[in-house]
Amino acid sequence: MRVEDLALRIDARLHLSAGSTGSEVGQAYAADTMSELIAHAAPDTLLVTSLNNTQLVRVAELMDVPGICLVGGANPGPDLLSLAEAAGTAILVCQDDLEQTCRRLESAGCVKVTRA
Repeated sequence: MRVEDLALRIDARLHLSAGSTGSEVGQAYAADTMSELIAHAAPDTLLVTSLNNTQLVRVAELMDVPGICLVGGANPGPDLLSLAEAAGTAILVCQDDLEQTCRRLESAGCVKVTRA
């Protein structure tokens, strides 16, 4: 499923309309530690996390992931958004916590969700 379509299905705010919003997402990986995200990132993986820092974009860029979904209504800072735009990484924000966001993704029925 495309990032922008997935954002609509899980009622997530899409902060970037350029970059990889049209990229395909085949799976989602949810974790609150950088090491877990790094270990499970892949080119078709949406990273789902409550972390909110610029290092997320470095992971996304290194592993060529199409997007990052911040949970809990996180407000991504201008540095994170700027780096994400430069890397072509979509940023989504879901108001729900990590577990509820995973349930939304599973209910959407379009991606496999794995949790740390």
